[in-house]
Amino acid sequence: MIWPTYVSLYNIAQNFLWLYQQMFKTIRFYSIYIACIVTLSTSALLVGCSESSSPSNSESAASSSQTQSDGEQAKNKKGSKRDNEAKGETVSPRDWEMIIQSGELKVSKLKWEEESLPRSGTTSSFHFKLVESFAKEHNLSLKWHTVSSLREMFELLKSGQVDLVPRHLTITDERKALFDFTNPILVDREVLIAKAGVTSPASEQEILVSLPTHSAHISSVKKQYPNWQIEEFDAAYNSDDVAEKIVAGEFQYSVLDERSAKSLLSYRDDVEVVLTLPDNQFYGWALTKGKHGFKQQLDNFVTKHQIDLSKGAVRKLDLDILKQKKLPLRVITRNSPETYFLWKGELMGFEYELMEEFGNKNNLIVEYIVADSYQEMIDLLDSGKGDVIAAGLSRTEQRSKEHTFSIRYNRVSELLIANKSAAPINDFSDLSNRTISVRKSSAFWKTAEDLAKQYGAILQAAEESLSTELLIEQVANNQIDLTIADSNLFAIEQSFREEIVSPLTLNDNVPYAYIVRNEDKQLLAALNSYIRSIYRKTFYNVVKNKYFSNQSRKEKHRASRLMPGSALSPFDEPVKQNADKFDFDWRLITAQMYQESRFNPKAKSHAGALGLMQVLPKTAKELGYSNLTNPLESIAAGVEYLNWTRDRFPESLPLQERIFFALAAYNAGFGHVRDAQKLAKNLGLNDQKWFNNVEKAMLLLQRPEYYKKARFGYCRGSEPVNYVREINQRYLSYIDIVK
Repeated sequence: MIWPTYVSLYNIAQNFLWLYQQMFKTIRFYSIYIACIVTLSTSALLVGCSESSSPSNSESAASSSQTQSDGEQAKNKKGSKRDNEAKGETVSPRDWEMIIQSGELKVSKLKWEEESLPRSGTTSSFHFKLVESFAKEHNLSLKWHTVSSLREMFELLKSGQVDLVPRHLTITDERKALFDFTNPILVDREVLIAKAGVTSPASEQEILVSLPTHSAHISSVKKQYPNWQIEEFDAAYNSDDVAEKIVAGEFQYSVLDERSAKSLLSYRDDVEVVLTLPDNQFYGWALTKGKHGFKQQLDNFVTKHQIDLSKGAVRKLDLDILKQKKLPLRVITRNSPETYFLWKGELMGFEYELMEEFGNKNNLIVEYIVADSYQEMIDLLDSGKGDVIAAGLSRTEQRSKEHTFSIRYNRVSELLIANKSAAPINDFSDLSNRTISVRKSSAFWKTAEDLAKQYGAILQAAEESLSTELLIEQVANNQIDLTIADSNLFAIEQSFREEIVSPLTLNDNVPYAYIVRNEDKQLLAALNSYIRSIYRKTFYNVVKNKYFSNQSRKEKHRASRLMPGSALSPFDEPVKQNADKFDFDWRLITAQMYQESRFNPKAKSHAGALGLMQVLPKTAKELGYSNLTNPLESIAAGVEYLNWTRDRFPESLPLQERIFFALAAYNAGFGHVRDAQKLAKNLGLNDQKWFNNVEKAMLLLQRPEYYKKARFGYCRGSEPVNYVREINQRYLSYIDIVK
């Protein structure tokens, strides 16, 4: 009697299953139909973003290519990655429980994003740090999906392939119809910019404002100033590009976020803000609509951290309040090779890495404010616009009377710097009638005064705009006789300049320390504790050797001779195969490989680049490569990266010039090369020609009067200049050897 009951239940279940399948097919059909209609009708709304998120021209040009995850990229090594990228498929957007169960948060960013040097404005790196902090709080790993445009970024979010877009996105009604947003992370104003000297337009005046198509600024302008005419442009210009158009007279006015404008004006004086629009704008991160549990977690995070990025805002808070309110620690520093600089799109520097680690240990996000002089640093600290000075400053007796220093975190020697071809200096008596050039504001001035009094040296005040690095350069070029530098900077400079020597140590054990306000007792205690925990231990030694040990950089180059069993190198065949894919002469790639690694597959640079082609691991990951010590992967990654740098320069450039610019960008980063091109144009040089033109401007980016006005800041221009010149010379030799 029981068996028929089971049969009946089974039949009922079968019928129910059939009905469910038919319903699912019907629902699925209409869902797809509706989704298609929505996609077609709303695609134009997916793109607009604040200026700071604008991709480069090459990113815009590449927006037609489909995206893929880093894991998918690594599986497709046959041919160009762009030719083999898998189509993104729609998946169900995940709720918070699914994200937690997976242990992974999927987020997106622009491929090859290279922002300008963070001086004091909000940048993409801030949002990346913030989302990393959110993931860390919930024990989640981050899986980055790289895309070529903002349109693709929103499409990935819409299709469920990513959970979150952590960017500086304006929250508009149009966007809120398609996506949910976090509570505002930032509140900002919009400003009208024009060429310097242009007067502010009257409220009723009709003006022409140039704005990117789909920009959130368009609806804002229409709402607040309906009498303004709007001219839309499709090109993905960043704020610096827009400024160039304004200065050239191609644009009359444009609109930026106030933070973007402040960042722009920190290095440009040929444009200015002429009007601040009245309405506040709110910025947040975008997530899939309807995922309320996920949104609640994000909103709790934003509220708990009380995120307030009023850069430049006055606040004097000790460490306990910063932690309690989850406010960022604002570090005042210099843009220099010892402290904080941008190289190949990566932020680097001894001070930078130490302060990043301090932030990690104290669960603080760290921001950086760039100052030009010791006095400016002190003014920023005392006024409450920064929290700590970390800039490679010596703790002198006089300075200690005026400000509060930490215990020493570094110890250096004061060295006399001379040209090795000059008259020898064997002891202090040889300083008689020798001229020592230092800045009066430098801590070395007192030392130089003592040498003048005791040994008859001639003291010469150098221009305040000349950094110690540039004074060393003048010694190397026999433009001045002597100068004084600390042992750290001398180690860096000696790596690149064989002409300089240090005949005398003037002072030993000079302490470098951080500076805080007198009342910030907890911050001072935390810094001292941190220094004690790392000083001369593994992390500290690794970072210090990375910047100040010149052993790896001073290796003598092996002879550039033909290798046994190979025409030019042991790797000719894979070089030829990869060069052919991207239309490069394989001999050029071989010349570059020699320059990068001397054909050593295990080579590692001080900056962390690896393998035959010395690609940074972060760059390799975006290309889909993970083992750079494998010659095949390193060659493939290097050639593809060189192709990407070439693609960022217009095809209108002569072929050979495009190669020279690509090589320079491979070495120093695209941003520094663009800065050099703009500087060359301003100097009346040919910005489309490398040798004797842009290379001259590149060398000037080592000088404060030039790099202070450059979007990407300081650059040791001699490196890319020598890099391109030596590769070209070796390439020409290889052409003669192998036809």
